[in-house]
Amino acid sequence: MRGILITSLLLLVSFSYSQNKKADSLQNVLNQYQKKDTIRVNLLNTIGFEYWISDANQSINFGQQALDLSKTLNYTKGQATAQRIIGVAHWAHGNQNEALRFLTHSQQEFQKIKDDEGIANTMLNIGMVYADLKEYDRALENYNNAIDYFTALGLKGRIATTFTKMGTVFLEQDRHYDAKEYISNALKIHKENNFTYGIAEAHNRLGVLYIKNKEFAQAKYHIERSITTGKSIDDRDGITSNLIQYGKLLRYEKNYEAADIHLQLGLKRAKKNNLKKYELQAYNELKELRKEQGKPEEALAFYDQYISLKDSVFNTEKSKQIAYLEFEKEIESQNRELVFLKEKEKTDALIKWSLMMGIIILVGGGFLVFRNLRQRSRKNNDLLEKSNELLQSKAQLAQQEMENATLKQQELKQQLNFKNKELTSYAINFVQKNELLEELRNTALLAKKATPKEKDKLIDQLNKTIRQHLNIDKDWEDFKRFFEEVHVGFYAKLKAKHPDLSANDLKVCSLTRLNLNVKETASILGISPESAKTARYRLRKKLALSQEQEIFTYLLSLEN
Repeated sequence: MRGILITSLLLLVSFSYSQNKKADSLQNVLNQYQKKDTIRVNLLNTIGFEYWISDANQSINFGQQALDLSKTLNYTKGQATAQRIIGVAHWAHGNQNEALRFLTHSQQEFQKIKDDEGIANTMLNIGMVYADLKEYDRALENYNNAIDYFTALGLKGRIATTFTKMGTVFLEQDRHYDAKEYISNALKIHKENNFTYGIAEAHNRLGVLYIKNKEFAQAKYHIERSITTGKSIDDRDGITSNLIQYGKLLRYEKNYEAADIHLQLGLKRAKKNNLKKYELQAYNELKELRKEQGKPEEALAFYDQYISLKDSVFNTEKSKQIAYLEFEKEIESQNRELVFLKEKEKTDALIKWSLMMGIIILVGGGFLVFRNLRQRSRKNNDLLEKSNELLQSKAQLAQQEMENATLKQQELKQQLNFKNKELTSYAINFVQKNELLEELRNTALLAKKATPKEKDKLIDQLNKTIRQHLNIDKDWEDFKRFFEEVHVGFYAKLKAKHPDLSANDLKVCSLTRLNLNVKETASILGISPESAKTARYRLRKKLALSQEQEIFTYLLSLEN
């Protein structure tokens, strides 16, 4: 255990001194090579590629230089490669809209020169962008298309990389069997090819999978293999993920000191590299760690940081999805315009051919036909311009309506977030109050063993404290009022469908709808976890749910 901890720390130190030696070496070659030709373009693209996993800003910088020079030289493959490098770098930054824009152009350029490997690589990268946007069907479609190309080309390494990406999507969808199959196959191929980055990434994903399945020995093996294998590459994403996942495993082993070190290091790296996903994971794990250490105030502080960041990430993800929808509309509009132009080109060609035939048959008649066609074309252009003006006016109006709707939706979501925070505060208040009452009860038990004088004093003090805090019924009424404001009509719908539910059943339903676990529910209701489990079991019978149905899912569908 101590060896892995030291290894992790040494890796972090070594990475801080290693800023991609291969990229630095290539830059020295670039500085010595002053010609503005395709060789320089290829050097710029290679350097941009080397910075993908260590410094996305540098990737964009060198990719843009390559793109500009390629356009000057009319070097199509250089343009396609540069746009792919810039697109993936934007994906690493979380700029999905820009990533899709550059990757789509890259794919089009590769298609012009019929570069199947380039087409397949852009399909893989586009799939990665759609996966981040949670457009999983489109992501898997691109991944499968990429595999078809890679298979035809015999590129087993690229197939393995695509398998890992597909397995990651299956992990997000909780399709654990499919995830394990694809990632295990990817790991096998990467080992055959001795591809270090792919091996480290596959071990990391398998570690996450086994943690989800509570198979901690297997999870620990794969996370440790990922850390050890990845020591030769500066993979910010992989290092951060491994630190947090290993900290989680150490928490399960009750090794709290080592867990804290790994989680704090993971949080630091996530903040430094702007990896919001891993920053959220670190806050959540630190909250759970502090709870197990019996430090409720620190746990609550980490929970507040988690909620604040989660709200920010939620708003960012919504903005990305809106930008993605706008991008899709833009692409659709461009495609329609391209079809229109192609049809217009065909029509113009037909008109020119007709004119030429008319001139050959009869010069005079051809002249009249030509004049009539010009007049007709002018009228068509006038009509087309008016139609375009009308379409633009409608598009502007639709855009304004969509923006108004978006603003209203954001305002409603902010109100809902505020109500949810209030509701969560009430739930936390329940937990704190019941913990206080439990402490008072223990004090009362101690009083039984005290002297008569001490006993009277303790009992008086105990009764005074209980009278000050024992207003649970009022708290439940306030909680119910706030709950109804957030989940309008919840109790009415529930009672209408299940009239035999008791008041305690409704309380259990409310806490389950908030997605609280059994321990939290028991603490709020002032009962043991076993009693809470019994209450949920009885509630399940009253709701007539099958064993496969979750109470939370059923309440959610009933509310919808």
